[in-house]
Amino acid sequence: MKILFLSDTHSQHRKLKNLPEADMVIHAGDVSKTGRDHEVEDFMRWFSALDYKYKVFIAGNHDFFFENETAKSIARFLNGNTFYLFNSTIEIEGLKIWG
Repeated sequence: MKILFLSDTHSQHRKLKNLPEADMVIHAGDVSKTGRDHEVEDFMRWFSALDYKYKVFIAGNHDFFFENETAKSIARFLNGNTFYLFNSTIEIEGLKIWG
């Protein structure tokens, strides 16, 4: 399985063009610059729309939005193959990922 790792995009995610092919993309934190709702919501729309079989992300120290949200409110942004890890583990095709 090919895995693409991203992190520290700090609200610059839309500038990423021609991302390499992979089966899974993992964003390892700091999706936003200041943690504001609109920054995180824009990232989530972009990330969920990426054409990868699996998408996994973890909030970073700048992503304050996630500190005050419930799992249910975050789930509204996630489609069937997009996963948010918060002190949790997921297993995908035998690969265990903790975030």
